[in-house]
Parts: sequence; structure tokens; C-alpha cells
Amino acid sequence: MIRTRLSSLGAAALLALIPSGAALSDPPTPPPTEEPVEPVIVLDEELGAPLHWNPAWGDFSAVEWTLTGAGAATILAARLLSPSSSHATGGWGPDEDVREDLRLPTETGRRVSREISDITLTVSVGYPILIDSLLVAGWYRGNKDIALKTSLINAEVIAITLAIQGITNVTVSRERPYGRECGDEKTGLENDCVGTNRYRSFFSGHTSTAFAMAAASCSHHINLSLYQDPTADAMSCVGGFVVAGLTGYLRISGDQHYLTDVLTGAGVGTFVGFFVPWLFHYRDDGSDDALTHGVDDGVNLTVVPSGQGAAIIGTF
Repeated sequence: MIRTRLSSLGAAALLALIPSGAALSDPPTPPPTEEPVEPVIVLDEELGAPLHWNPAWGDFSAVEWTLTGAGAATILAARLLSPSSSHATGGWGPDEDVREDLRLPTETGRRVSREISDITLTVSVGYPILIDSLLVAGWYRGNKDIALKTSLINAEVIAITLAIQGITNVTVSRERPYGRECGDEKTGLENDCVGTNRYRSFFSGHTSTAFAMAAASCSHHINLSLYQDPTADAMSCVGGFVVAGLTGYLRISGDQHYLTDVLTGAGVGTFVGFFVPWLFHYRDDGSDDALTHGVDDGVNLTVVPSGQGAAIIGTF
């Protein structure tokens, strides 16, 4: 009887040590842990801000197609025709002094200079078409139509520039600076002295083309803001003219042209490069006509005259 009561008291004491509501078989509850949060990545639907062409600028017209084709035909004809038999020789004005200062001393160095000028010309022509038109306008800014328009304008500028240069080459028939050394076997100019290329010094085709493309590219950046940043657009514009200037210098140091050849080429190229895009497109801001701008996909705003001034009509 006494043992039974002691056993009951021991069991009661043991139960008293166990917290209320806990079971002997239940493991301790671990502290709550926070669920890992997955990072949310938001992708823009468009790579760059939409690029819009002012409708007042018009499309690449039939007149421009004709000019470009005529320019290409003129370039081909000028290359096939021989320069005038009455050749202009020697330098004009400061040409001889500049040649003496800038012409590289060895024929090897002069040839390297000519080859580098080919590279800088390629950059001058390739960058506006491949980078600005196709990559930036067509892909990054998402407007293939503007990519095509600017590429065609660039081609038109090149065709007109080289047509003028080709006609002048054939007519003036100026001997290149190295021509006076032809006949001296020590110079290594045997191949350069043979053929009509010797009499195509005025004016520089490399220089005129490089400056024409720099000016045309600058026109696109000014009017379209291709890089969406005034500083970046200005740097691209300046960079184009720096490469064009380097091309002109290399033509003098390579003894292919006189200073007057290069300066004339730079002037003609710059004029054509700015004037042609302005004449056929960028000079018209649409201020005198109803002007429609695509503000967003599916939304057009049209400014039209009204009895009290002007009205804006939206199409959704």
C-alpha cells in the first residue's frame, strides 16, 4: 500500500517537471525561417527610345535616285577616261613648302602612310553606314526605315562628291607630287609612274569622301539625335572630322597629294555632305503645313489650322 502511494507520488513529481501541453515524444520546434526572395529582373521591351522621322523631310525621292545613279555613272566614266594630255605640274602657293615639311623621308614610310589612309577612309565611310544607320538607327533605336533612308542619303553624298572629283581629275590632269621622281630607279616608283593615276592629283578623292561622310553623318546626328545625348552626338560629329583630317594629312605625307589638293577635297566634301541632306530633307521643318508626329505606337497627333489659331487632332 505504501509502495503504491510512493510510486504514484514519483510519477506525479515527474509529470510536474514537464511543461504543460508538451508531449514527451515531440521534438523541440525550430525557429521560423524566412523564405528566400527571388530577384525580379525587368527587361525593357525596346533597346532605345523610338526614333522618328519628321514627315516633312520626305522620302528618298526619284530625283535623288536619279542623281545617285548619274553620279555613279560619272564616277565610272571618269575612271575609264584618260586625263587631259595637257598636264598641270608642280605645286601652287604653299604646296612645295608643305610637301617638304610633311612628306615622309623614305618610300617605305610613304607607302605605309598611303595604306593607313585607305584604312581611315574605310572607317570614314563604314562607321556612318554600319554603326550609325544599321546598328544604332535600325537595331538599337528600332527604326529600319530611317536606317535605310540615312544609308541612301550617305550613298547619294558619296556619289555626288566622287562624281565632281572624277570630272575635275580628268579635266585638270594634275601630276601627283611623286611624279617628278619618275625615271629614277632608286625611288622604287616604277609601278606608280605607269598609267593615268599619276595625273589624278587634283583634287584628293580620299579626303573629299572622308569629309563628305563626316558632314553627312553630322547632319544625321544634329537632326535625329541618334545617340539620344547631345554630348555623344557632338563627339561623333567631331570624331568624323578628325578622322577625315587625318586622312588628308596621310595623303600629303604619303606624297600622293599637295596641300591644295587636300584643302579643295575637304571643302568640296564638307559642302556636299551638309548641303545635300539639307536640300532634300532637313531644311523643311513642316512649320507651314499640317505636321504629323508619331508620339507613341497607335497614337498620332496632327496640328491643323483652325478659326482661332491651331487645333490638335489625336488619332488613337
